[in-house]
Amino acid sequence: MSTMQAIAGPIFGLLTPTRSNAQSEPARRLLKMQEEIREHLLTSHTVRDSRERLLDELDSLYRQASHAGWDGFGAEPVSADAYDFAKMFIKALPTTAPLPELNADPDGEISLDWFFGKRHALTVSVGRTGRCTFAWVLGQRSNRGTDWIEDDIPAPIAFALLQLDTAQTT
Repeated sequence: MSTMQAIAGPIFGLLTPTRSNAQSEPARRLLKMQEEIREHLLTSHTVRDSRERLLDELDSLYRQASHAGWDGFGAEPVSADAYDFAKMFIKALPTTAPLPELNADPDGEISLDWFFGKRHALTVSVGRTGRCTFAWVLGQRSNRGTDWIEDDIPAPIAFALLQLDTAQTT
């Protein structure tokens, strides 16, 4: 069983940011405990260091690509909003999720790419409005679409990441 399978469901679970409309006092206490556990996991040396390195890489990428023509071929600058949404996306990744490679796109978006092997990949382009354009391939299956970042990773992207990571370890 991979660590991604340990998450209770493809989108929500102990290791993902908690999102709930719970109103009762016991439910609020449970949500608080879950968030405290998640915060504790994020302070672990292994999780924190890899996440911080990725966020540092995002900062560096933004500095390099935040001016017009950054690629030498007239690329649009990466906007501060695309940077902020990409940062939000990275912070919302489950603590056990594999981390992506980062790139700036010539249209001013930031792409996050996961490669799990031959015909096992996911790419997500995060734009200035929080729009996420994504595509994934898993063997002979593939899918693409568009969704928006709100408080967490869009469900179709979280599902694809779970499926790809699970397929890698089976």
